[in-house]
Amino acid sequence: MNVDTKVFVRKRFKDYYWSHRVPAPAELHRREFGVGTLEEKIKVRHKSFKSARELETFLKREAPSYISYSSAYYEFPENQPMSEKKWMGADLVFDLDAPMAFFKASVFEDVKREALNLLDFLTGDFGLSRQDVSVNFSGSKGYHLHIASERVRALSGDGRRMIVDYVTGSGLDLKYFMEDVEAQGFSADRSGGYRKSVGVVRGPTASDVGWGGRIYASVREFIANSSLDDFMRIEGIGPKKAQHLLDERDKNLAALDAGNWASIRELTPKLLQRIVDERAVALTGDADKMVTLDTSRLMRLPDTLHGGSGLSAANVSDLPSFNPLVDAVAFSEEETRIAPSKDIPRFDFMENQWGPYRKDERVSLPEYAAVYLMLKDAAEKS
Repeated sequence: MNVDTKVFVRKRFKDYYWSHRVPAPAELHRREFGVGTLEEKIKVRHKSFKSARELETFLKREAPSYISYSSAYYEFPENQPMSEKKWMGADLVFDLDAPMAFFKASVFEDVKREALNLLDFLTGDFGLSRQDVSVNFSGSKGYHLHIASERVRALSGDGRRMIVDYVTGSGLDLKYFMEDVEAQGFSADRSGGYRKSVGVVRGPTASDVGWGGRIYASVREFIANSSLDDFMRIEGIGPKKAQHLLDERDKNLAALDAGNWASIRELTPKLLQRIVDERAVALTGDADKMVTLDTSRLMRLPDTLHGGSGLSAANVSDLPSFNPLVDAVAFSEEETRIAPSKDIPRFDFMENQWGPYRKDERVSLPEYAAVYLMLKDAAEKS
């Protein structure tokens, strides 16, 4: 990024902080803060603020490229080393991100579905109220879910790992959710699976809670709503099996609702595991599980700017309707001239598609898109 581009970006960031009030996090004086530059997301840490006014003054004066705060509460947040801060507890935080080289609306929809699934786990399986869970756009590629309840504050790293294992289905053995009911002519299974050549396998139904209910719901949704192509996208299902699942859809749904899983011939243990992995697990490869385990993690301060995108780390009150490429846009539509410093593929922004652009051509874009490309080191101010 050349000098003119840095000056332009810094002015845009300063204008944002002078015109937008950033709410201070709860128990501000107990939090550690970290501040970053365009080159380094956390350049300085061990900062603290005594009041919301002090934080506001800092943001207006410095207009940082990044600012993060601790999920932890400390007696002395500015002290060093970490052991001298006197840890008092920490919020439980989940970090969901989806990799993408340039903004792609469909990828944002995928990570939103994962966030909604996790939110369902937290409020359903763990009994947290929706008010206990705050959702923030990360400012870049995903979402942060913060649980500030007293019920989780004192959890150790091991306790947080148990929660991660639960929502990821780590160690989940589906056999424990199946009960063999003997019938005349019953014969034992020699393969080690739960299916029998004769007899009935009673599995989860709609009345089950927790993982049992999730297993039932994911398999029922798979059988009820999949097309022939959808069936065949699951490894292990060829054209013949897929057609049979389609033809026997109503019969199979009735069997599931009655808890009679054995009557669905295609539902082998391996296939069932794949369905559950794809449709019932809350956290997948898009989640940074180490964030949840870390009891002193620094996270993006809500409603501040992200120095890699120019988007706001917006607080999300209605996740299903939230669109980060519209609702987290911080800059104007004023036409801004740029010169791409590399070839730029097509990307999504503000419900429009932009590009592709070739290196060294001159392009006029809305300010929000121009700043985004500058921050990605893909363009310079022209």
